[in-house]
Amino acid sequence: MPAPRPATSRPTVVNASAVPTITGLRAWGAVLVAVVLTAAGATFDGLVNGVVTWGFKIGFVLGVCLAAVLVRRGSIFTAMVQPPLVMVVIIFIALRLIASPNTRTTITLIQVVDAFPTMLIGTVLAVLLCVVRIFAQPLRNSRKTPMAHPSHA
Repeated sequence: MPAPRPATSRPTVVNASAVPTITGLRAWGAVLVAVVLTAAGATFDGLVNGVVTWGFKIGFVLGVCLAAVLVRRGSIFTAMVQPPLVMVVIIFIALRLIASPNTRTTITLIQVVDAFPTMLIGTVLAVLLCVVRIFAQPLRNSRKTPMAHPSHA
C-alpha cells in the first residue's frame, strides 16, 4: 500500500501555477483575475478622468500577466487566448457606462483601435509567460518516481 502524501506536498504538475507551492487557478479563475483587474483600471479611469486611459491599460496588462502566472498548467491555453477578448469586452462595457448615448458607437470603435498597442503588449507578455511555463513545467513528469506496486508489499 502506498504511503499517504504529506499535507505540505506540492500540487501536481497539471494543477500547479508558476509558483510551485501554490495550486493554480482554474480557467475561469484566470479569466476572472484578468477581468477584475482590467475593470478596476477602467473604473478608476471612469471616476477620475471620465475616459478610459492609463489606469485601464495598466490594469489590463497586470491582469493578463497575473492570470498567466497563476493559472493551472493544465489550463494555460485560456491565459494565452483571453487578452484580446478581455480588452474588447471591458472597453465595450466601460464605454457603455461612461460615454453619452449619442457618441457611444463612435467612441467605442475609436477606443478599441487606440487600445490595440496595449492589447498587443498584454497579449505578447501573457503568451511569452505561458510559453516559458510550457517549457519549464512540462505536463509529463520528467523525474521517474517509483510507483508502489502491490507485489512489493
